[in-house]
Amino acid sequence: MIALMNNKKLMILIVFVLCAGCFHEQTSTLPTTATQSTKPDKQISGLSVISGENIQVHDENVHKPNVPSKAITFVNELQGYGITSGKGKASLMQTGDGGTTWKPLRGIDALAAPSMLSFLDSQTGWLLTSESKDQESELSLTADGGQTWEVIAQDLPVLEAEKEIMFFRFFDRQNGLIAVRNGKDLVLLRTQDGGITWLASNRIPMPSEGVVTFLSSSEGWFVGSSSFQSPSEKNKAAVTLYRMTDGESWEEAGKISTSLVPKALSFVDTAHGFVLLQTNQQNRAQGQERQLLRTGDGGKTWSQHTFPAAFQPLDLNLQVSFVTTSNGWLWDARNLWKTKDGGLNWQLLTP
Repeated sequence: MIALMNNKKLMILIVFVLCAGCFHEQTSTLPTTATQSTKPDKQISGLSVISGENIQVHDENVHKPNVPSKAITFVNELQGYGITSGKGKASLMQTGDGGTTWKPLRGIDALAAPSMLSFLDSQTGWLLTSESKDQESELSLTADGGQTWEVIAQDLPVLEAEKEIMFFRFFDRQNGLIAVRNGKDLVLLRTQDGGITWLASNRIPMPSEGVVTFLSSSEGWFVGSSSFQSPSEKNKAAVTLYRMTDGESWEEAGKISTSLVPKALSFVDTAHGFVLLQTNQQNRAQGQERQLLRTGDGGKTWSQHTFPAAFQPLDLNLQVSFVTTSNGWLWDARNLWKTKDGGLNWQLLTP
């Protein structure tokens, strides 16, 4: 009897060990599979970059009307506004089909200084003109889609002629933000009454040269060129991401190893963002390379997508803007491209 009980115990123990082995084998295969599909190529300071599919640029096109050559802004995937200039005059243009065709709205007084647009919807928009030697800075408002404009503010603080406006946007009918480069610092102008009055912040040090965007009057992103200490190579080139949540200071979010420099930045919301990188202008003799970084988790993980070598815009000052996670635009002083799949395919919209 005792021998029989011992045999039963032995059988139970063998079955338990075998089942435990099966359970361990099943659970251990899941992380391995996930790691193989999302293995980061580079990971520095908590950020990872995953190689994604290469970008396609389609330039087959028939001749189409000119597009804005200056400021461009879109309120959704179809409606947008821009400024074009020529023969000493500036004109406001509008599109209702995502930038494929544009029509002029009305003449705007000749602008001697750079101007920026911000439209809240198809009717409500603001035109900001910085100070020049011939005129002071002013802000104009339209409530009829750009048919008529009213100057609502003049001589805005810290908008002297030598200052660079890095960002301009109204987030709703009352709250707007202007980010102004002042030497190595950033000054934020905020309004809470639709643009009539503005309050300037204290100087906020910029970590480096870079690009900036904001999601509200207090929350934004900054991406700049930097370096880091590598065990095998000192001062290796990188870009560093910073996030602002209090409207007063930047906090580092991590570094990504790359020799490219940030040229444009766009965030759709707190989770989804896009960074355009390209070869440093000092290294143009080596050829131009461009990449688009995309994140869907607030900047923790980025996918890396390379533009084709044949994509060589004449103007290096490319801008990027996304209004949804799928719909976005690239433009320079002469051309405009659109994507409908989050930046993987771009279609040239200009002749």
